[in-house]
Amino acid sequence: MVHLKFDCLKRFKKIFVLISGGIDSTYLYEIIKKWHGNRVYPVNCYNPYENSDTLKQIKNLDPNFIQIFPSKNLNYKKILREAFLNLPKALELKKQGKYHKKIFGCCYYIKHKAFLSHPMFKEEGTVVVSGIKRGDGKQRRIFLSQLRNGTFKTLPEKKPTFFLKHRTGQLYFYPFRDYNFKELPKITMNRLRKKYPNLKHSGCKICPVLLLFNEKSDMSRYEKSKKYAQNLGLDVSLFLN
Repeated sequence: MVHLKFDCLKRFKKIFVLISGGIDSTYLYEIIKKWHGNRVYPVNCYNPYENSDTLKQIKNLDPNFIQIFPSKNLNYKKILREAFLNLPKALELKKQGKYHKKIFGCCYYIKHKAFLSHPMFKEEGTVVVSGIKRGDGKQRRIFLSQLRNGTFKTLPEKKPTFFLKHRTGQLYFYPFRDYNFKELPKITMNRLRKKYPNLKHSGCKICPVLLLFNEKSDMSRYEKSKKYAQNLGLDVSLFLN
């Protein structure tokens, strides 16, 4: 098992666990729910390009489930199209060692913006649990290392912490701060799948990041992303090396 301590959450009235139906967020939701019961609220930001059986299962099982919806005027298709059209620019930044996921606006507008503007998650006595890990990639490793070392620029006290008050007003908790691997242990996965048999990594049906990093762990999503990029007139051969 991944050994995490959650007694530090006792002081909060409401514990919002961000869930996508993927492996990491489902694990955190399960273990924190066991520790803190009805003070735990699984929160999902609606995304029409995600289709998770695990997310549906949690929604049906937990009356505390919350789903946040973005503005009705949000044009999902346009946002995703613009993200894919930024692939050539992202590739150049990657070659220069300057790549940052912000080059693709889809995650922010589709997954985060509505959540960040919602007053519920800024109330006194609340905390938001994020499942990002040091092992997820360079940018997350750098960010979480700054929390671990107490060097993040906005920390009021320069000391190691699992918490960070974001500029948008939410207090976040990062329990995977020191977890250096991409995947959870097999024993943890086996236990999770007893309850969630369809559990797998979450993600949009098509995603420009899969092409940028030639990520083929989910071939169905990869091939759909490749086809979508080709239909936009992009030269996908640039991303195959």
